[in-house]
Amino acid sequence: MPRVSVCIPTHNTAQYLPEAIESVVAQDFTDFELVICDNASMDETPEICRRYDDPRVRYLRFDELVNQAGNFNRCLDQIAGEFFTLLHADDFFLPGFLADRVRRLNEHPETGFVFGAVKVVDSNGQVTDIKSQWTEDRHFALGELIEPLLFGSIVCPPSLMVRTSCAAKAGPFRTDLTWGHDWEWALRLAGCGVAGYASKPLAAYRVHGASGTAEILKTARNGHQERQILKETFARLSVEDKRWGRLRRAAFRALSRRHMYFAELGLLEGQRKVARNNLYYAARADSVMLTRPTFWALLAGSLGPTRLYTRYRAVRNQATGSEL
Repeated sequence: MPRVSVCIPTHNTAQYLPEAIESVVAQDFTDFELVICDNASMDETPEICRRYDDPRVRYLRFDELVNQAGNFNRCLDQIAGEFFTLLHADDFFLPGFLADRVRRLNEHPETGFVFGAVKVVDSNGQVTDIKSQWTEDRHFALGELIEPLLFGSIVCPPSLMVRTSCAAKAGPFRTDLTWGHDWEWALRLAGCGVAGYASKPLAAYRVHGASGTAEILKTARNGHQERQILKETFARLSVEDKRWGRLRRAAFRALSRRHMYFAELGLLEGQRKVARNNLYYAARADSVMLTRPTFWALLAGSLGPTRLYTRYRAVRNQATGSEL
């Protein structure tokens, strides 16, 4: 039985899949299985996967197309190792990832999962940023990571390795969510095990226009489900401990500000409808945003000439301590 199960869920990502696979088989830690769950791909995915004559690599083809969360759950069903990680087909590991995560979980048997910093890369694999929450390694007691998670999805998927027993307590991904299912799952996972954070980036997270995340953000289809995740999570947490309610307003305000950011980004990219949709969800998350001049400047720019907002922004940026 392998110590680690690496699972790659994929759907029509033949362009990036070989790099993901190679990043696994090239790891110096070798006690792993690699399971590729092909979600009815119509590209060269089957041919690519069948090239690997490695007993550790297992390719599973599914002809029924399901949503991303559904394919994640297929991966969970295949896990044989003590630890596992889900590697998106357009992401990849850096050298030493598996050895680092296994060492951390071995040294701290109470730890349910480890996540960490990642290198953000573009479609060509060039590093554009480092995504890091903390500058030093950290440990979080059971449930302690829930609070920072309420303010956004800080667990980047390719950086994560989970103890299988901890994942079993958290349960499967929610297939009724088309956005944020990994965030919602991380919120449940944080309540099931001690967490570790690795500050050295040993995985790469790819940002490109064809990704599912990019497509959803561009159309602002994430708004309703992000609110739903927060509402349901606070309802669940409040049953366990009424003190969680003290964070509710701040968490929804943070969500509102994220929508304001995407509204501005959409407007400056010429996507007026995206800007208006994000403004709608910003107001739904926190009605106080309706009192902010930036909200109305963005709305004016999305309904009229964009310069109505860019001129406002130029004036605002001259002011000290201005906010959205």
